[in-house]
Amino acid sequence: MAEPLPRDLAVPNTKTAALRYLAECAAHGYVLFQSGEVPREKAIALFEKFDDRYNVIATRGVRDHARSCGRSCARLVMFPKDVEQSIWLFWLMATEGTGELPEAGNVQDARAPQQRLQWGEQYELVSRPVRRRSGNLHHVWTWVFSDEAYAGWKERLNKAAGRVRSSSERKVDFLVQQVDFIRRVPGFQGINRQKRQLILAANIPREIHELLKLGALGNVVDKSLPVFVAGRTLRAMVEASSPSDA
Repeated sequence: MAEPLPRDLAVPNTKTAALRYLAECAAHGYVLFQSGEVPREKAIALFEKFDDRYNVIATRGVRDHARSCGRSCARLVMFPKDVEQSIWLFWLMATEGTGELPEAGNVQDARAPQQRLQWGEQYELVSRPVRRRSGNLHHVWTWVFSDEAYAGWKERLNKAAGRVRSSSERKVDFLVQQVDFIRRVPGFQGINRQKRQLILAANIPREIHELLKLGALGNVVDKSLPVFVAGRTLRAMVEASSPSDA
């Protein structure tokens, strides 16, 4: 009889897909989390440790049954930090309920402003409580720039707009570049709102708005696109990116 294949973890298809999946997990109640980084050579071992302890790739039926019994369920999201895939980011997320993970001393709650789930130093996942007709409180989740990232964008855009307004310079190249960069940032609702705030605060001369195409600061994230694609798994990616011994 053939040996069963080892359990494997699906990896989101793109960075935007990973951000979207993290937000969707939080929206489904996975609001408790641990996060960090792990070197490529230890990434699979970390997944196996979490899977053995928390069953992070359980089927939906298993998770639904556990939650109906008041037990916590966990999911693991991993994504390479760099092009070389030498470092992997990870988020171990869990629902409320009985279990080892919710009671761990280092677990954080993404609903708390001082404990927001973050993507490096770039983005933070934030929630807005909305009361449903039933009276229950529901959280709507979106990504925003971190305070540090927002301040960086503000400084660069203000500097670039100042060069355009300067009677001695009148240079637009740097501003065109910065607007192009911010346009490429994933178009989540919270981020798109901040993009508009930053552009307005920069006081860009109206006569160059058309040149910069300020009416289109990036598309809204398409939630119809698949988060995962066949064959893109942790084991396959680690094996493909590991340096050859030869």
